[in-house]
Amino acid sequence: MKWLKVNTVLLSAVLFFLAPLSQADTQFRVIVDASGSMLISDPDKLTAEALRLISNLAPEEKATLGIWLFGEAPRVLLPEAPVNKDTKAKLANYVNSYVTQDVKTDLEAIMKLLLETPDAGDLDQGFDRHWILVTDGMVDISLDEEINKASRDRILNDLTKKLEENGIHLHTISMTGYTDKELLESLSLRTSATHTEVAIPEDLLATFDRIFSQASPSDELPFDGNRFVVDDAIDELTLVVFHENGIQPHIIKPNGNVLSLVNKTSATVSASDHYTLITISKPDSGEWQVDNVDLERSSIRIITNLSAQATPISPIVFVNEMIYSTVGLFERDVQIKDDKVLNLLTVSQTLVRLNGEKKETIFSYEMTKSNSQFKQRVAGITEPGNYELISLIDGKTFSRQLSQYFTVHPAVEFSGSNPEGNLVAFSAKPVNLKLNILRSNMRLEFTYNSGAVEVEEMPLVGQGHWEKIIPVSSNDSVKVRAKLVGVTQTGLRFDYWTPYWSYSREGDGDVKVMLGEEVPVNILLTPTTSSNNDLMPVLVPPAISIVNEVGESEEAIPDRTLPLNPEKAANQQQEVSISSTEWIMYAALNLGGLLIIGGGIFLYRLSKKNKSAKGDDVNDV
Repeated sequence: MKWLKVNTVLLSAVLFFLAPLSQADTQFRVIVDASGSMLISDPDKLTAEALRLISNLAPEEKATLGIWLFGEAPRVLLPEAPVNKDTKAKLANYVNSYVTQDVKTDLEAIMKLLLETPDAGDLDQGFDRHWILVTDGMVDISLDEEINKASRDRILNDLTKKLEENGIHLHTISMTGYTDKELLESLSLRTSATHTEVAIPEDLLATFDRIFSQASPSDELPFDGNRFVVDDAIDELTLVVFHENGIQPHIIKPNGNVLSLVNKTSATVSASDHYTLITISKPDSGEWQVDNVDLERSSIRIITNLSAQATPISPIVFVNEMIYSTVGLFERDVQIKDDKVLNLLTVSQTLVRLNGEKKETIFSYEMTKSNSQFKQRVAGITEPGNYELISLIDGKTFSRQLSQYFTVHPAVEFSGSNPEGNLVAFSAKPVNLKLNILRSNMRLEFTYNSGAVEVEEMPLVGQGHWEKIIPVSSNDSVKVRAKLVGVTQTGLRFDYWTPYWSYSREGDGDVKVMLGEEVPVNILLTPTTSSNNDLMPVLVPPAISIVNEVGESEEAIPDRTLPLNPEKAANQQQEVSISSTEWIMYAALNLGGLLIIGGGIFLYRLSKKNKSAKGDDVNDV
């Protein structure tokens, strides 16, 4: 019966190649605030430019894009469709003319609409969903604050749960300081996405660029001042450069000639007021120069057969959570293990904190080579915020850069309240499903005026959070904080102390509960080298990818690589006989495959015959 299985596999392969070859692997849906206040928040309509930017960045037919507006009522600006020339042309026509004059901002209605809207376009199985929300307001559907609060609660509970269940990453962007930061940040944290507060409208473009890079990472070339070096392994490069309105980038090739931005044979150019995308196929090797651009925000994406890959970093990293990073060099998707090559490499990492216009470098550190890879672990980041980890591979005659973006945040939100009478309640709620609450625990630490310190376990309640209710005696004055001994879903362990809260009661008066002084924090962290047992390896063929975080704890994360010869491994498995049901299934698959192939051959011959007849008719004229 072995021949039957082999025949079925061969037929499946033929049918696979008859299927569409190109499917989109990423869905982008953008939700834009259309309230009248956006005219003040974004007077130059940088939002429109940002929408064009994400359509220009996406490889054609590899992503879908749809754009919705929300205000008093949700409405479609651009129906979701695969990104291609037609989609980009429609978007260019629509984004310059949409109106922002709504009085209300009904966020709940637009989220409901999008959750009910079917996916459009030919999407690959297991595609990623990245939705982007841009707003400058609050939940504002009524003059009655109770109605607004009820809507906000439904967003935080019912709708956010649906986002989580559908694997949707909802990136949120605040255009002003008047937005509901707590709501927007919670939406992003719970869906493993980024929340960004835009200081000035121009920052919106860089924010969209970062979100796209997080959704679709790629190899890059580093800038050395305003120069960069192209090597002969690069098939294509795309310059993503930001600049002042009305300024045109000046690109100088290695031979000293200026790259023409109007001659379509030398480059493909997508230009806007504040950014320009320049794609060059088979770029000349050597040193290039770029002028008239904001180099700090610009980047050079490349397609190459000599690429770098790094261990993925979770979009949400908890405060004090260890980050393990492994970088490998690949040639045509095969990991390079030749020490003669690897010993020539210098691999370093730089951690940068992103804070509006400012970029603060936290550390820059050289990685250690171990088992044909370069490894490092970061002992924990204590300051919440958005970060970029830049890996730079210097090969003397070539260089590669990888940029990885993530958000650092406490794993739990710890708060105190006075539910009634002489009671005080403390609760700790996970901000993200990444925390394994069944393996984690919380302990409350009470510090009394006398200096005495007591520690009590904090019970885990049915709703998936920790809570403890405590009676308060007369004249009590107590400081409280909690320690989380956390474990992630991948088994990584970390500790986190919450800020202090305090509660007090004078005589038989009311209980007062308030946030106390926060624990002093230092922004950093210690990058350390590690032995091979500490780090996740880069996978080698046949699975050319990077291993996700695995292991029981940060103290021992074993190397796990797939067998180099899967056929040999498969042959070691015990032979299993084919049942009658399986025989019928295989026979049916073979018969169906033969019918499809036969029909295809018949149609092909018929088409060829018709073409031949038409050709004879033409020759007879």
